[in-house]
Amino acid sequence: MRTGGVLITIAIIVVYHSCFAQQKSVLLPREINPLCYISLPFQNNYDFNVPPNNGFRWTMNLMPIFPFSLGKKIDIINRVVLPVISQLSIYGNTSQTGLGDLLINTFISPKPGRFVWGIGPSFYFPTGFPNELSAKKWAAGPGGIAAIQTKKIVAAFLLFHLWSFAGNEQRPDFSYTYIQPLMVYNFNYGWGIGLTSEIGYEWKKDVTNGSVIITGQKLIRVGKQFLNFVLGPKIFFGNFNQPQFGFRATVNLLLP
Repeated sequence: MRTGGVLITIAIIVVYHSCFAQQKSVLLPREINPLCYISLPFQNNYDFNVPPNNGFRWTMNLMPIFPFSLGKKIDIINRVVLPVISQLSIYGNTSQTGLGDLLINTFISPKPGRFVWGIGPSFYFPTGFPNELSAKKWAAGPGGIAAIQTKKIVAAFLLFHLWSFAGNEQRPDFSYTYIQPLMVYNFNYGWGIGLTSEIGYEWKKDVTNGSVIITGQKLIRVGKQFLNFVLGPKIFFGNFNQPQFGFRATVNLLLP
């Protein structure tokens, strides 16, 4: 995994869509657990002044999240992340547009209540093209998720680790840990504010990259379809090739 010039874009399960459990303008017939719905987020990330050439990168993460039941007591929660990337002046004065590498997280979870947790495998596939957008490595490892909600607050935590085990021998192997805590406070009528941090650590290179993201959110209903809109700035930190500034804009379709 190349944590610098090739940004491996990995995103959290979008638990904040539980905000519509508290809204007054569009009431649902049952309480919503954040991992009970099929979720289809289109997460757009705009990163500016990316080192070493003050480049620009746009990444749209297609992140379908779909649970299904395995018997009466167990749910399987699947999360897929496929980045669509367009970047300029990351590698000299060249530009690249294409797909990033595919990530799949699978969590085995007891039937959810207010507290949700799950553990399971994560898989990383070198699907990216052109070459600059892919680590060219296969990887796998364990992962876990936990989320809890009250009437106004949703808090969640995602963790997984990936070890590369095959792929292009000319690309470096990686041992990569991803951590993301998240908290959202829900107001009435579908409004909410959120705070999250996305942290990645590459053990072989001793490289840390991360960001803090502050978001405003609004859930609306269009006919029978619920849409959640999220917008906020990204504040970067780390010791290798972090952009100077960025922001995130997400549209999330919620399908019961």
